[in-house]
Order: sequence, then structure tokens, then C-alpha cells
Amino acid sequence: MRPSSLAPDSSQMAPKGLSLLLETLGWSDPDLWWSHWQQRGGFELARRVWPAEVKDEWLLGVALPLLSQAESLLESGGRPLLGLSALPGCGKTTLCDWLVQASSELGWSIAFLSIDDFYWPGPELDRRMAGNPWGVPRAIPGSHDLELMATALDRWRETGVLYAPRFDKSLRQGRGDRSEWVRSTPDLVVFEGWFVGVHVSDEVSFDQNSTTEPPVAETIDSLELTTEELLYREQLIRLIPDYVPIWNRIDKLWHLKSQSGTSSRLWKRQQVETQAKTTGVQVHQTAVQNFVRMIETVFPAPWLQDLHQSDVVIDLTNQRAVREITLK
Repeated sequence: MRPSSLAPDSSQMAPKGLSLLLETLGWSDPDLWWSHWQQRGGFELARRVWPAEVKDEWLLGVALPLLSQAESLLESGGRPLLGLSALPGCGKTTLCDWLVQASSELGWSIAFLSIDDFYWPGPELDRRMAGNPWGVPRAIPGSHDLELMATALDRWRETGVLYAPRFDKSLRQGRGDRSEWVRSTPDLVVFEGWFVGVHVSDEVSFDQNSTTEPPVAETIDSLELTTEELLYREQLIRLIPDYVPIWNRIDKLWHLKSQSGTSSRLWKRQQVETQAKTTGVQVHQTAVQNFVRMIETVFPAPWLQDLHQSDVVIDLTNQRAVREITLK
């Protein structure tokens, strides 16, 4: 990409694989693509949504390409569903907030839904989460009302009206509860979640006493599961096929792939620290540790690292820098 006033080093910032991605989105010339966005604000488009420290490399390698994917889907019509999967703490919620705001400034009608919005109401959620070995109040398979999720998405596709709940994690002393229902008429919905797109492997086994890590990470990040965790994980894995019909509604799935299955340790800690600074809300360290332990052990690690259903994979470092973009 040629230098510009907004991105003097854009050619150096462009991650490996960006040109191939842009080509699939109808941009055979990356310079024309950059000019297209430069005319619409470039890195300054909806910039206020981002934290102050957001890097231009993130905007060039993730945000603007995702916006181009949304633009391409909107042009195809049919009320498309754009999926986004990434480990907690990666920044996907802020990315989706930016996508909605940027789209609004461009005159597009896009809504953002999280799988978290479809948690069961408080009392039912407590009942379903009771007894899990990590003590987490939500987030695991079984905590979502899948029938409501499917109904909301299907009615939107049929009528153009999206009517869905919102979940406030700060309610009930941090256990969370539904807070409101929102009605909108978007032309595209962005649907995100930390295990969106996960499928049960054909080689799944419950006889292992450790998570299945990639060979390189085995001696570094291998985590030994307790008997209680193994037994409970087996129950949760049996629920994953119930989520697949939801995954199958997704037209394009983007995967922000972490460097390893343990990246969420760092990201979640940073997220909690940022939350404390910006909102004053403090999260107990034990709760954070339990949540991260759940993320690292609830599924075999490769299931979160290799989403067979994903269309675009953005490999990230632990510092959230884009290493490479690949297409599947």
C-alpha cells in the first residue's frame, strides 16, 4: 500500500495475508482498498470508541478488514449473520462496538449481539450453573437459552425485526441477569462469543487426565485436570452439538486466534485492570482465577485454536498484534 497522510507506514503495518483477504472481499488492489477507507475517515473513523492506546496496526489488520467484510455481506443482501469468535479479554466486544458505530456513521444498519445476551434469567441460570467445579456463574455450555437465540435470529431473518434480550453482568452481585429487551431492524447482525464455532472433535476422549495442547506448548502450558473437572467437562461437551444449529446460521465466521490456549490469562487480567480504572468496579482475584481456569480446561485446547467452520483466521500474539491472516 502506498503511503498516505493517515498511514505513512501502511505498507509496513500490513500483516501477512491481508492482500489475499482483501482479494476475496473484491479488492484486488490493496491501495484502492486503503483509498476507499481513507476517503471515509481511515483510522479516525469512529476512533472515539477505541481505548486511547489502540494501535493503527490493529485498525489496519483487523478492524477495517472486518468492516469491509460487513460491507461485502450487506451488498449481498439477505440479512447476513457475521460471526466473531475469540477468547475472553481479546477485545472482541470493543471491536463489535466500533463496527456498529463506524457502520452508523457510514449510513449502514448493523446490530451487535453477544451469545452472552442469551443467558438464562438469573434464577434459572443459577440452577444450571450449580455444582460446576470452577464456581463460575455463567459462560459455559448450558448457560444459554438456545431456543430463544434461534427464535430471535430466525424472526429477524424472516421479518427484519430483531428482538433480543440484554444481559447485565453487574447485576445480582456480579452473577448477572437480564436487564432489558431491545428491538431493532438491522440489515446485518454481528454475533460474537468466546466459543462460537466450537465443534466436538471426532477423536474426543475422556480418558486423558490433561488438556490436549499443541505439541510445542505441551511441556509449557499443559494443565492437569482434576477428576471433578474431567467429569463435568464430559457433561458440557455433550451439550456442544445443541449449539451447532446456531453456528450453522452464520454466513461468515471470523476467528481471532490466540497465540496459545492460555493467552486468556494475560488478556483477562488486563481487561479487569482496565475495568477497574475506567469504572471503579473491582473484580475479586479469586473470581478471575476461577474464570480463567474454566476457559483453559472446559474444552480440549485445540477445539478453541482450530475452528473448522471459520472463514477468516487472524493469528494474534499475546500483545494482540496481528501475526498473519489466513483463509479457510
